[in-house]
Amino acid sequence: MSKTILVTGANSFISGWIIKYLLEKGYRIRGTVRFQAREQHVLEGIPNAYRDHISFVYINDIANDSFDEAVQGVDGIIHVASPLPLNTTNVEKDLLLPAINGTQNILKSAHQYNRNHQHQIRRIVITSSFAAVFDHNHGLRPGYSYSEKDWCPLTYEQAVAAKDDPHVAYRASKACAERAAWQFVEKEKPSFTIATVCEPMVFGPSISGFKSIEDIRSSNSILWSIVSSGTDAQIPKTRVPLEVDVRDVAYVHVAALERTTDTNERYLIAAEAWSNQRLVDIIHQSSAISKTIKDTTPIGVKGQKSPEHYAIDSSKAQRELGVTYIPFEKTVEDLMAQFAELKKMLEEKNS
Repeated sequence: MSKTILVTGANSFISGWIIKYLLEKGYRIRGTVRFQAREQHVLEGIPNAYRDHISFVYINDIANDSFDEAVQGVDGIIHVASPLPLNTTNVEKDLLLPAINGTQNILKSAHQYNRNHQHQIRRIVITSSFAAVFDHNHGLRPGYSYSEKDWCPLTYEQAVAAKDDPHVAYRASKACAERAAWQFVEKEKPSFTIATVCEPMVFGPSISGFKSIEDIRSSNSILWSIVSSGTDAQIPKTRVPLEVDVRDVAYVHVAALERTTDTNERYLIAAEAWSNQRLVDIIHQSSAISKTIKDTTPIGVKGQKSPEHYAIDSSKAQRELGVTYIPFEKTVEDLMAQFAELKKMLEEKNS
């Protein structure tokens, strides 16, 4: 019988590709979504031949709801669900508690299930973030290479105090959530192992394209705002100068799941340096990108170099998981093809 993998936050940007790769490998999927309407969003990215290989469980509030039903009979878990409401006015309620409690709740349910059943969950992969690694106190830190040993020093209390800066709260939420996972494993010593995946800016095409501007989530929304701002617009400052393609992020999650060892692992991944200026340079230079996109994309200062900055050492993931990274230019071309389709759709709707 095919193994079943629980994927939380099944309708998310990253989960779409994770589910695709798992289905192609012969797994069955149980996905968590907040409510029934989200099921259709997931199914749009799945070929008809695979649709009877996926089922859903509703988890409306990851901060408070139990995952006990969701973990029944699964062989592994990829926990992607995490909040990203950067316009929140209550960082504790909307960011910190869902991220931390959601991670703890999935681990508790899996641990309890393993204790009560002969069937065992062997591995849990948790989507963390470079935000849980990066130390903002050091700024761009030229010459330094971040690795799995590094941690964001922000505390829960600092995040609550910085309620007017959701970026601080977000970094703290990711650090606190990942720390909670490691503390759980150390204290409870469960029969499963965990692997955390820490990625910087994640760009790339959606598994099912975009039907509306609201469909563009996560880091891609930054690129949409730039390519829609007009040729004379200012190029905004680049916040995190390293990126990775969503398809590589998904690959790493699946590879980390299948690498069922007796050790718990942390993986830091990144493809290459990027900047908003490099983005627009690629758009204007690439013959694969349509005029529809070029006509509304700023030009800025062609070839302008970014300030010197830190690096990310992803050699562990490359060595242990075999990941090879999609070039940023390819990521941009594939994403812009979907943006062009969306623009065409919006123009037809408004005409």
